[in-house]
Amino acid sequence: MLLIGLARRLLVLAAILAIPVGAGEFAVRKLVGDAVAGAVRARIGVTAHVSLGSEPVLLELAKGRLNGVTVHASGARIAGLPPAALTATLDDVHLTHLTSLQGAIGSLTVDARVGPAGVGELLASPSCANALPAEVRGALTATPRVLLLGGRIDLLPPAGRSAEVRLRPLARRSGLAFTVIGIERAGVPAPVSAVSASVLCVRTLGSLPYGATVTSVAITPGALDVRLHASGASFSALG
Repeated sequence: MLLIGLARRLLVLAAILAIPVGAGEFAVRKLVGDAVAGAVRARIGVTAHVSLGSEPVLLELAKGRLNGVTVHASGARIAGLPPAALTATLDDVHLTHLTSLQGAIGSLTVDARVGPAGVGELLASPSCANALPAEVRGALTATPRVLLLGGRIDLLPPAGRSAEVRLRPLARRSGLAFTVIGIERAGVPAPVSAVSASVLCVRTLGSLPYGATVTSVAITPGALDVRLHASGASFSALG
């Protein structure tokens, strides 16, 4: 395997030239880290911080793969998601072509965290906004307040509580759906049946990186958390 040969050659070269193995470790760590960072940056549009873990990379490569590679980025653009804080974990990472810094990822898990403004952007699409009753839509205005509470999204007018819509997100393989769980007008509950369908709208996210699919979505205080997963993905430092 190429990586096993690479690791062995670096170890032998370090011994022959009396270069500390630590120098070879640093060189390979930078090589692989730059390859992963470049591939990720090409897909999310921002610089990513890559950690290759605490284990010696040369020894990991001698085994043929790296596990527990983590990536962090802020303001990442992932397909159709608004800017998100991103944390990704990559396992079974190996280089298949050293000179072009191409490789493969056995397993990839991405956690994207979207704030209230981003959720408002998702729900501002005509397919979502126009699905609400006209009087509720008018009360919320085109720029409703978005509150992210434990387990639900609340839409309110910019000021006051003349109307309120409560939503719950659902995971779809290629995107997100939002279902209505409550409607109020001036504090009085209105039937959810006022909405034409229980699922208010579906936001398809487009081409997710590395062929990933959405596996789960949750609302935590102040954030919409979206998890993606991919397996058997390939990457290139050139994107």
